[in-house]
Amino acid sequence: MARRPVLDLSECTDCEGCIEMCPEVFKRNPAGYIEVEDLDHYPEVCVEDAIRSCPTDCIVWEE
Repeated sequence: MARRPVLDLSECTDCEGCIEMCPEVFKRNPAGYIEVEDLDHYPEVCVEDAIRSCPTDCIVWEE
């Protein structure tokens, strides 16, 4: 199984930086929260950019 990005909503400030950096992975759900799309493969460079740009470091890789 491939690793998957995980977003800690308790730390998220809702800045939408991850959505701007990597819209194919991060999106806003109908309840208004940012979530990770359920994909078979996650674009590593794009997710790494989102991780680096996150002001609260709330995005991590999960194996």
